Amino acid sequence: MVEIIVPVTLFGVICIISGLVVYFRFRSRQELQLTIRSAVESGQSLSADVLAELTAALHPRRNDLRRGMMFIAVGLAVVVFAFAVDEGDAVGPLLGLSAFPFFVGVAYLVMWRWREEPTGR
Repeated sequence: MVEIIVPVTLFGVICIISGLVVYFRFRSRQELQLTIRSAVESGQSLSADVLAELTAALHPRRNDLRRGMMFIAVGLAVVVFAFAVDEGDAVGPLLGLSAFPFFVGVAYLVMWRWREEPTGR
């Protein structure tokens, strides 16, 4: 019974966390749209600078940098954990596991570096 509960719980937690990330990203974009809509309906004029500041958090270049740094940090944390564990057989698999988030982070940093800055900023 335990052999089934552990993997199901692991994948369930991963699904729940992914769902929460998607939900809160949706909510933040929805609130941004409601803010802009209420400002326009109340008669306020929104200049390009104001809109750029409101949508700055959604900018892909900034998000690529953040995500890249976070994935690299997670990869390095797994490396540190691999050497902190006092089990010789666990070091190799943990180092292999750490390569995935590390290289995803490197890919995000490459995309961040190659992406052009938006015009008008």
